[in-house]
Amino acid sequence: MSGPRRPPASVAKSARKAAADPALAPTQFDLFPVKPVVDVLDARAVVGPRTGVEHLVRVRLRPNDAPHLIFHDRHGWYCEAHGPTCHTVTLAREEVRVDEVRLDGRDEQIGFDDAAR
Repeated sequence: MSGPRRPPASVAKSARKAAADPALAPTQFDLFPVKPVVDVLDARAVVGPRTGVEHLVRVRLRPNDAPHLIFHDRHGWYCEAHGPTCHTVTLAREEVRVDEVRLDGRDEQIGFDDAAR
């Protein structure tokens, strides 16, 4: 006489995994969302004139939170405390991209003659 049959290990593992993962709750929206504070700093003034840092950005997710310092240098974009996977790196990159477009003056280069072509 043999004992009770067990399901194969792969079935039991997948069943355990499904039971352990709770259903994801829908995202809750803030009634008054707080916009992150993003300050683009002058890297040469903060770090020094011989620095290799191209962009230096200070990001606060909330006005009273501790700042994240985001560097862009030969190693790429990264947060000083959390590394390249930090959420604030994306915010800093977007802000630098917007500032570069503003400083580039692309809006001023388009005249009436260019628009007619």
